[in-house]
Amino acid sequence: MIKTIEISKLSDSELYKKCQEYGLQTRLWRQRFAGLLPEVFKRRLYRRRGFGSIHEFAAKLGGMSQRSVDKVLNLSYRLEGKPLLKSLLESGEQSWSKIEKVAFIANSKNQVELAEKVQSLPQPALEAYVQNIREQLTLQSQVQNIRVIPQGPRFVKVFYE
Repeated sequence: MIKTIEISKLSDSELYKKCQEYGLQTRLWRQRFAGLLPEVFKRRLYRRRGFGSIHEFAAKLGGMSQRSVDKVLNLSYRLEGKPLLKSLLESGEQSWSKIEKVAFIANSKNQVELAEKVQSLPQPALEAYVQNIREQLTLQSQVQNIRVIPQGPRFVKVFYE
């Protein structure tokens, strides 16, 4: 038996709590739906179900934009060889936009640490963390590419390779 709620009899705070509850559920289900898209694309399930493209499939069934679908599919491709991060995407446990932030610095060695960061940090903190890591990687690569040639007692020439 379905329990019905008379919306007009709810107080403002009760109505607001219902909105929050339903909004949270919407986000969770959209994350889970997005996680299914790479497999739907791989199997071409959308064609067998009469949809013209994966974008049409996602728009009609999940309310996702073409841009979001493309990002999810590209992210899935980038996560090949990183099973822990890919499982976070496919399960819908974390949003694809958070996983996308760490995909650029992820490799098979640091995926465990990054998966923990994705699960524990809010998105702005995760962005700052990734930016800090990228700066460190840039500095390391610059230091490795510097070759110093002594040119007498006072002058040194520096060449960037």
